[in-house]
Amino acid sequence: MIDVQGHRGARGYLPENTLPAFARALELGVSTLELDVGVTRDGVVVIHHDRGLNPDIARGPDGQWVEHAVPIHALTYAELQRYDVGRLRPGSGYARGFAHQQPLDGTRIPRLADLFQLTESNRTIRFNIEPPARSTRRCRPRNSRAP
Repeated sequence: MIDVQGHRGARGYLPENTLPAFARALELGVSTLELDVGVTRDGVVVIHHDRGLNPDIARGPDGQWVEHAVPIHALTYAELQRYDVGRLRPGSGYARGFAHQQPLDGTRIPRLADLFQLTESNRTIRFNIEPPARSTRRCRPRNSRAP
């Protein structure tokens, strides 16, 4: 049997690691959803590839792109929900690599429980869940100074 994985959902089509991207991957007929997880300061397991908010993907409550990788573990789930991950930063490497990705402004980082709820009726879907990658991108808490 061939295992067809939806890497971070269907990130070539929709914003990565979001419920719409995973729903699209299911529509395309993948057999496994591949994703990464992190844990917020208040213990909520969320779906996100990097240890921190990616400046090429995340916009703050003011609509501006984040300037540095805000660590997921430094934010509560409620604080994390203020960030929009529904669009790629124009001109970024991500945007060049996924030129056909459809933006979905207002998309938020989901909880792992949300994905399980989305897939509840699909008894054949499998999951490839990975802990946060050790990134070379440094994550610093907000309001901290660079070393």
